[in-house]
Amino acid sequence: MLFPGIKKVRDKFNLSDDGQFVFGTVKNSRVRLCDGRNCKILTVSAPAEISDQTREALQKFAQKPYKARVQVDTQSVTFTFVEILWPYSWEKICQVLEGAAQVFFDANPALPAPEAEPEEAAKESRAVNVNFYLRLAGIAIVAAFLPLMLKEFKSIKAAETCAKSIAAECPVQIDEWTSLDSAASSWHKVVLNYTIKGHEELLDDAPQIIKENFIESLKSDGSNEYYYERTVWFILNYNDVDGNELFQIKIVPIDYKPENAK
Repeated sequence: MLFPGIKKVRDKFNLSDDGQFVFGTVKNSRVRLCDGRNCKILTVSAPAEISDQTREALQKFAQKPYKARVQVDTQSVTFTFVEILWPYSWEKICQVLEGAAQVFFDANPALPAPEAEPEEAAKESRAVNVNFYLRLAGIAIVAAFLPLMLKEFKSIKAAETCAKSIAAECPVQIDEWTSLDSAASSWHKVVLNYTIKGHEELLDDAPQIIKENFIESLKSDGSNEYYYERTVWFILNYNDVDGNELFQIKIVPIDYKPENAK
């Protein structure tokens, strides 16, 4: 299954997919993008062997605002975009992809893109054929069978996947006073458990500020669209160091509703 962010990258660069990988050509580079465990992985293959100068140019994507993990091989570079609380920004993935392809093009503007591996070429051919016949027949792929049950299943599955992804990284030190200790799912809800150390005098305004920042984070990279479609709730529990509840924040789909949602 392709998540919304990967689909947007695919559409922006007119790439193909096989339901798991997105692949194709950008400028004179071959690209391949997929979801990994708590990350997205982008591989860009150059038309020729990568020089030391080009290797150095690619390292800029390890810095802010991208902070990708960069691994350069003989003729390709792999970017790993780590995801902890929510999906990595698809816009930034586009910027890295376009930037890397431009670096390779500037180094070898006259060379064609490298040939796809036989397995990848076969997948791309199948994906193009399937898309062609679907469009030709005018078929809309919809979940028409038992729509209410399917929607509930998708909601529960989305919450479960999100919680497992976050739990795998816990505990996480958010700042000097706050840590994210654990995450779990309960039906369509993602439950996040935090601990706050000290600064009780600032807690009166904290719930509203935290809620606004959380919603803004969801909206900033488009992940609110994915969770809104699946009616996922977020429950944020804040405790003190002794385990006593300080406050709870509930974030429901209407709170982070996308602007273009019906």
